[in-house]
Amino acid sequence: MKTNSRRFFRKLFAFLAAVIIFESFNTQGQVEAKIIVPQTKYVFDAKYYAQSNPDIVAELGNSSSKLLKHYVTKGKWEGRAAYEGAPTFQANDTIVPEANTAMNPNMVMDTGAPLVAPAEEQPVDDGIYKALFIGNSITIHPACSYWWGSWGMAATAPERDYVHQTVAGLRNIYPMVDYDIIGFSTWERDNVRSKMLPNIDGALTKDYDLVVIQVGENIKNTRNFEEDYEILVQYIKKSVPTAKVVLVGDFWQMSGRDSIKKRVADRQSCDYIDLSGIRKNGSYISSIGTRVGGDDGRTHKIFDSAVAIHPNDRTMEYIATHIVDTVINENIQNIVDEY
Repeated sequence: MKTNSRRFFRKLFAFLAAVIIFESFNTQGQVEAKIIVPQTKYVFDAKYYAQSNPDIVAELGNSSSKLLKHYVTKGKWEGRAAYEGAPTFQANDTIVPEANTAMNPNMVMDTGAPLVAPAEEQPVDDGIYKALFIGNSITIHPACSYWWGSWGMAATAPERDYVHQTVAGLRNIYPMVDYDIIGFSTWERDNVRSKMLPNIDGALTKDYDLVVIQVGENIKNTRNFEEDYEILVQYIKKSVPTAKVVLVGDFWQMSGRDSIKKRVADRQSCDYIDLSGIRKNGSYISSIGTRVGGDDGRTHKIFDSAVAIHPNDRTMEYIATHIVDTVINENIQNIVDEY
């Protein structure tokens, strides 16, 4: 027993030391992020789904909404395809394209490459810690007339938004970190939430270790939000069953919406980052006149009120710190469980 205790503490101390020293040595070999932008065109093809699955039509009929709901709650994990040539989920928890069919042309990375690689090219335990961030403008917003950088809105530089600060924290723990970002604000529009889920199938081909979901602030009508939000969380958890899933709470408060997120987090056994303690504190909010960088290499001043109400660098650090803490705590718990 004493030997096991000594082994436990040696392993625990080694892990905690790694958290400190990796920052000094982990400067090379990192993989640049891919920004994945789902198109607003819905890729689910109800007609194709019906023709390919007569058993489902016999049970549910030809209603497009019923067929879509079947796919996002059951059909995907039964190996059914959302459209002709779509990636299909296999029993071994990987997604591969159907044989002899074209890649989905409606899904592109910032590189212009298809999201779904052939099955033989899928990575297998390559020692890289993989993280996926899914969110609205707090996670990423493209440059436009009132915002100048392709990162989390109102962060003064890309390295100051919560995604990049989280990745920096993870790189203090793991020697190699790969990360992807999905801009998913389209999901927040009324009556389109389930329709958008097949659009990210190609992105969910990686064996992610961590998925962070930060959406919901732009939803004003919560009538169906709880069901839609839980379907989203379940969809991602089932698509990437080995990933740790972290949900980020509301930064802009609306009555009942944060409670819904918390309930879903509890039911789905997800870690939850609660922002209720800081979101009313003005020191955590950006402001008109704040100087921020841009993709053009210049410094700009925030002038748009919609940008100015976004979280500032301090909030971004708060979110990132809490996400990294959940990873560290899980690692420590895994060590404890071994003994």
